[in-house]
Amino acid sequence: MSPFSDMNETKNFLSPDILEVMLPYLSPDDIKNLSLTNKYYSKLLDYKDSDTLWHALFHKSYGSLLTNDEPFKNKDNETYLTCEERIIVNQHQNKPWHSLYDKRSKCTSLYTWGCLKHARLGYTATSNEENLSEELLNGSISRFKYGVNRPTRVPWFTLDNSNIDDKDILHICGGGFSFQILTRSGKIFSTGATFTGGHKGPGPKDDQLDYNPFREAIRTLQNSYPRVSIGDTTIFSNPISTTGVHHGPTPIPYPHSIERHDIATTHTTTNPTTIHSTNTIPRPHGNIYREIEELEEKATQQIPGNNHISRMFTRNSFAIYSGVDNDFHIDEEKYGKLKFIALTSGRSHFLGLTSTNEIYSWDNNESNHGIKIEFDGLPLNKDHPVLKIASGWDFNCAYIYKIGLVCWKYRSALQKGDLSANAHYKIVPGTDSIQGDRKLVDFTCVEDNIIYYVDNEGLTLWKYDNGLITSIEVPNIKDKLLKCKSCFSKLILFTKDKCYSIDMNHGMLDLTTLKQLILDDAEDHIISLAAGDYHVLALTEKGNIYSWGLESQFSGCLGLGKPEDIVNNQQIGSWDSPRNVRVVKPVKVPLPEGKYCVSIAAGGWQSAALLVSK
Repeated sequence: MSPFSDMNETKNFLSPDILEVMLPYLSPDDIKNLSLTNKYYSKLLDYKDSDTLWHALFHKSYGSLLTNDEPFKNKDNETYLTCEERIIVNQHQNKPWHSLYDKRSKCTSLYTWGCLKHARLGYTATSNEENLSEELLNGSISRFKYGVNRPTRVPWFTLDNSNIDDKDILHICGGGFSFQILTRSGKIFSTGATFTGGHKGPGPKDDQLDYNPFREAIRTLQNSYPRVSIGDTTIFSNPISTTGVHHGPTPIPYPHSIERHDIATTHTTTNPTTIHSTNTIPRPHGNIYREIEELEEKATQQIPGNNHISRMFTRNSFAIYSGVDNDFHIDEEKYGKLKFIALTSGRSHFLGLTSTNEIYSWDNNESNHGIKIEFDGLPLNKDHPVLKIASGWDFNCAYIYKIGLVCWKYRSALQKGDLSANAHYKIVPGTDSIQGDRKLVDFTCVEDNIIYYVDNEGLTLWKYDNGLITSIEVPNIKDKLLKCKSCFSKLILFTKDKCYSIDMNHGMLDLTTLKQLILDDAEDHIISLAAGDYHVLALTEKGNIYSWGLESQFSGCLGLGKPEDIVNNQQIGSWDSPRNVRVVKPVKVPLPEGKYCVSIAAGGWQSAALLVSK
């Protein structure tokens, strides 16, 4: 007998079987609200005893289902577990999903290693001394440290200074110069001083620039006050940042070495805005940048005790972008209210997908504020939702239901008052199928609008290159292709039980370099990969990390220890040049005692992982 047979009028409610099928399509908030509707749903969606409910919540929260980190479901993986699910089930066999959810949400920490430049690891050599010993730092001279050579804990939120939704990291991805972090609360954080490294992302084309209201406001403020000339010297205020992130104190508009008086002696010049003083200068005016600095202070959110990780906001959070001149107030109803549910990074840019199915792009080295991306001519609505987002080296991509893969390398430049920009997009033909052999299973973005993908049939690797589609027969792979990943120099293909690597140069494959990736542990298997410029990380179903490739400039990105130890003592690598070490096959990365890994990220010369306490 059904446990719900004693409830009245259950015929008016969804049956347990139907509800179980619906769970993957409901948000965690929707599920919780449904459980509070009445006694029937409360018992069916019992947060204390329902294993089905907690598995659905885990799957939605930690599955990375809305990026290309995970493939679509197909006929070969109906019982598919995401990478995190496979690992945590292996680590805690026979534990209920409620227990696994608690373990993942409360016992997970962020670790990074690699190049220290611009604090891209989320800390510096001196700001994280509690977790860094001399043995973990690469550098020939004590004053100069180039990198961290082992996974090292990043100072992050604690339950003492935040709530569980901010502390809980859902996803991390790596750009060329930073990491981006997505929390359960839907906030995006970025590490270090810059996510662009000074490079342009897939923003305005050529020499076009977005309108910058901060620059215009500062110019207006400066022109509203006279410049002061003393002798042959004209005193100008030093420039203030116009990127939306201001650094340093406000310049003092007069030199300390000159005595100030209340009354100035002046004489007329040909420039009416310039005052020349013979013996004295005017009383200094107030801080003309005060309102901008107050805006910056309100708009800067960092980790308590760690100013090397900052929250990233969108343009609609600030009234100054709306087109009203010198409007420095913050609309509290819009400020940081967007909830992001997916995140992906390219070399010098990243994308976020909101809970309302909108895409925002951070792609400009002049601004740290995200821009809403529009697709003029495409019917983005509830019938055509964005199902996945992805980033390549220098472009972005989205999979839109019944439309297919949509990629763009440029967008329109923002004019005064604009909060969104139109993508200069292209649709990949034949990727709109929602069933059959041609249904898309997985895709990976390389560079210059080049995309590799596999379909339901799984017999061929497909390549899209700026309008041209070709099929590639990969030699010596007999099993169906189920998944693909890529980095700057390699393409990785997955079958049911095996993993293969192919060298790549500017998006072109060298099929003669095909090789199977084999681990020393024959009972462990690679289930996910992440890569930087020249190094690769592999995550296994046992929660281990393996790394190989080139460790550049003493960066430590492989996580295998000091370079001389890798070559001389461990004898697992060789010197590629006086400052570069090469490891040619996957080597297991030592993790802190009692930890296993559920997620990896890499970019540039740095690596990251989410480690869970056993």
